[in-house]
Amino acid sequence: MTEEADKRWKVCITYRYDDGPRKTVSFIEEMTELAAIIEHGPDWNAMVDCRITYNGRNYPKGWTVEQIADAA
Repeated sequence: MTEEADKRWKVCITYRYDDGPRKTVSFIEEMTELAAIIEHGPDWNAMVDCRITYNGRNYPKGWTVEQIADAA
């Protein structure tokens, strides 16, 4: 994995263009970084979708809330 992909959150934003939708992918460590991505990206009025997913690190992906609490 690259250093960027090691960040905590994956942000996928889809924008509407004349030739069809285009997706951008960014990785952020803190949610506060999301505002800068949206503010400096294409106009948000052309935004179709914004999905933020946990990029997964530290614990196995299948662990439950209870398993993580017990391990902490």
